[in-house]
Amino acid sequence: MQDNHYLPVNWTDGMKINKTHFIAQDNAHVFQLAQNTSCLLNELNYGLLPLREGGNGLKIVISSDNQKKLQVRIQKCRAITAGGYYIEINDDTALPGNNLTTPVVSLPMTLRELKSKSNEFYIVLTINPFERVPFGTIQSPETPPRIPFTVPLLSVDLVPVGEVTKNIIGRYQLPVGKMMIEDQRVMLEEDYIPPCTSLSSHSELLDIHAGLEQFYSKMEVYALQIIQKIVQKKQTNDLSVIVQKLCENISFFTSGQLTEMKSFGVIQPAVYSVTRIASLARMMKNTMDCFIGSGKEELVNYLTEWSNIKQGELEGAITALSNHQYDHIDINDSISKVSVFTKLISKLFYQLSRLEYIGKRKEAGIFVKEEVLKQESTPQKRRSFLAD
Repeated sequence: MQDNHYLPVNWTDGMKINKTHFIAQDNAHVFQLAQNTSCLLNELNYGLLPLREGGNGLKIVISSDNQKKLQVRIQKCRAITAGGYYIEINDDTALPGNNLTTPVVSLPMTLRELKSKSNEFYIVLTINPFERVPFGTIQSPETPPRIPFTVPLLSVDLVPVGEVTKNIIGRYQLPVGKMMIEDQRVMLEEDYIPPCTSLSSHSELLDIHAGLEQFYSKMEVYALQIIQKIVQKKQTNDLSVIVQKLCENISFFTSGQLTEMKSFGVIQPAVYSVTRIASLARMMKNTMDCFIGSGKEELVNYLTEWSNIKQGELEGAITALSNHQYDHIDINDSISKVSVFTKLISKLFYQLSRLEYIGKRKEAGIFVKEEVLKQESTPQKRRSFLAD
């Protein structure tokens, strides 16, 4: 869609007017409002808007019939595009079976046509705020009868994943879903998290925020417990010195992050949650790298020995997250790496916090404090950030 500039109409006394003047004036208002809104937006904070009470902000339905005809329908969506254009589709406007009054967005295509392009697709919603379609119920007293309102024209496209980049998504487009085709079956990827303006825009992001807050709290406790044991028992071996330094850095880091998370809550975009954990991973990596040639290798072997984690798995998770580049179009890609890292690290430091002495090998018969973990009868969450 060409990004034109819409200027206000120059009204003068005595001029002849018709509906095109009012449409032009309305377009100018819409354009100016979007320009003002986009000043507060960037490539990291556009997308779904915060959830309303008792509802889900997005509903997508995919169906395929016996003729391999695919239809993608967006029945609920409340979002803002990167250009500042507001999108709202809800139960009131998405009236099934009424072609005159429904802007339910749908796209019929064949599976053969899609599979020739790719196996994975983004469901991209496009708004054209300057082309209006009639909406509403005809008012009986009016003559001649007319549909009373208009809504922006909406359309949906399936774009191969490999073709979607930050630069492709323009001012009028918004990826809202992700689907894949496998063995003549069409599946909507339930784990996909579309661009969101804040953590409160998606139920999954709210769970992630709660899980990360719990992770930071646990790590703060584990780090302090390990430091206390090293100090109280006056342990001075090489491994205990490195572990103490690592735990001190973690303690300082988590104390700041917990305060920030409690202060800002869920109003921040998801990128802040991801970069916080990536900073923790980078801090841990840098701390261990300070001891290259003087204890790092022994430390990694010691940590993996007590936690039953493979050496390559531990270093790989830390390196992958510390170098990770956040992608606002596919937030789940970042969250998956965060989940792998937090589970490994929480398991590792939980095991270390149970040791009475830091630095002695496992086969040396070191006493490990046994603790019985109470299993809470809570339903299994969809995604976890702590060790099982």
